[in-house]
Amino acid sequence: MIEELDDKLEELEKKERRGIRWFKKRAYGTGAKWWLGFLSFTESSFLFIPPDLLLVAILLVNSERWIYYAVLTTVTAVLGGAFGYFVGAFFYDIAGVPIIEFYNLAEEFERIGGLFNGNSALIIFTAAFTPIPYKVFVLAGGFFKMNFLIFIIFSALGRGLRYFIVAYITHLYGERAVSILKRHARIATIAAVVIILGALFGALLL
Repeated sequence: MIEELDDKLEELEKKERRGIRWFKKRAYGTGAKWWLGFLSFTESSFLFIPPDLLLVAILLVNSERWIYYAVLTTVTAVLGGAFGYFVGAFFYDIAGVPIIEFYNLAEEFERIGGLFNGNSALIIFTAAFTPIPYKVFVLAGGFFKMNFLIFIIFSALGRGLRYFIVAYITHLYGERAVSILKRHARIATIAAVVIILGALFGALLL
């Protein structure tokens, strides 16, 4: 599983390098914050384009407003998560299944149901904070009828911690932030796998 995650991270890095020019152009544009909000919302619910690179690019232009952009990214991400939750709860067959099938994550979705047994808050926080596919857990949260308030609180904590760390590191280190964040993304992903496997093992014992 770790090797598969490494391969996925490497693939993401290649895509990031190809798209860096696009992010830089949007960062200098007048609609930067709208693009940031759009990517943050959609990445939490149905797309797979993380807003982190655009957040970094925007802050390289204007790092003094790092708190503002971190809050903006967090709020729109949580709103996107709430949207995905309701899709999973009420429109899973119509909209949820196509999303899961598009990303070839049907098996992972089935496993998540077992993870939610007594561990839902921890699982949502971990998915929100790390680079693993948060949207799958969002849809599952709605489908398996996770408590909505707990879902929102721990989504906000996970996404908020993630984006505030990204914003603050960019504010402090500028261009070097990209390499720093990539290094720690791999560590965070491995930690997430350990946590989720531990939760699954615990659920099986109950």
